[in-house]
Amino acid sequence: MDEALRTDNNVNHNNTGQEAWRLNLAMMYRQWPICNKKKSKCHFPTQLHLNPPCLECKHAWKPRGIKYNGTALKVTHGKTSIRLLGIRYNMWLDSTAQRRYVMDGITEMACFLRKNSDLSIENSLRLIECTLAPLLAFSGPVIIWPENEFKKLTAAFVRCNKEAWQMSPNTSTALFTFPKDRGGLQMKMPRAIISSAAWGHLTRCCQFDDGTRQLAEITYKDALERHGCLDMEDLQFEAEFLTWDQASQNSFTFACHLTSTLGIRVSWDPFNPDWIASAANTALAQVMIDTKHQIHIQLNNEPKWATVVGIRDEGKLVNMQTVDGETFSMKTEGQDTTSGYPILREAIQRTSPPWSEFRN
Repeated sequence: MDEALRTDNNVNHNNTGQEAWRLNLAMMYRQWPICNKKKSKCHFPTQLHLNPPCLECKHAWKPRGIKYNGTALKVTHGKTSIRLLGIRYNMWLDSTAQRRYVMDGITEMACFLRKNSDLSIENSLRLIECTLAPLLAFSGPVIIWPENEFKKLTAAFVRCNKEAWQMSPNTSTALFTFPKDRGGLQMKMPRAIISSAAWGHLTRCCQFDDGTRQLAEITYKDALERHGCLDMEDLQFEAEFLTWDQASQNSFTFACHLTSTLGIRVSWDPFNPDWIASAANTALAQVMIDTKHQIHIQLNNEPKWATVVGIRDEGKLVNMQTVDGETFSMKTEGQDTTSGYPILREAIQRTSPPWSEFRN
């Protein structure tokens, strides 16, 4: 009798365990509140329970209980998109929300032009030029566009121009891409817009001696080392043979890939030791003293010309003197949030943009 009861209990226990295991597997196919994905069979729980988390949700960092001055801060999970400096991103560097925002803007413009066919062609083209190009160029150098989504973006962009020209949707795209001397409209396509914005973004990153320039230099050296190149010209030649997805993993490689596919060659040495951004603070300040180069700044809301007359704190600060004899101090690098004056490197760039290099 006892042996029969033990056997029956074991059977019941096994059935209960199998039922719990089936419930766990069923739960794994459902949509989880953190990752918002349906998990596959590879996410098995370590212990049998009715509500097992998937491995991604279990090990994801979830901020909670953060307070500032006694006030609880809003908690945003890493998978949730946030808007930072106008770009929709999340902590996992997923730019799906921003890409969707750009596509929605282009689609909305196409619908607007189709409904408002009474607009003249000139006004419609001006509307596209003032809205779509800045919309794409603003986030284009920062986010990564997969090739298939970029093709859809290009098709939507062309559709907007067809609506602006009041053409049929079946009109050949070659009419917009051909040069004007060959009977085309020579429209600036999204690839050219992103290419121009990408090179402008890299130029601004390398312009001043700060943390952004240091990160850009690391990215540039990584691109050269990965593709076995010596300079920017070699990198452009190698980037021409890369696919879109391969080139988009590095900012410099992607910019070179865009220009190469457009038939453009860029001659630029971003980290030349003779550039102003590459010069040491003391060396830059001493050159300004020796040459007595005048800098245009705003002093007490009045535009004035000033020269560097002294160096302080190992080149971190310089003494300036205006043509009227007024003296003040200015930082050589970093960011000045107290005096309101620009830093010396920025003032030089604004006063003399072509004067981008110097010799000791």
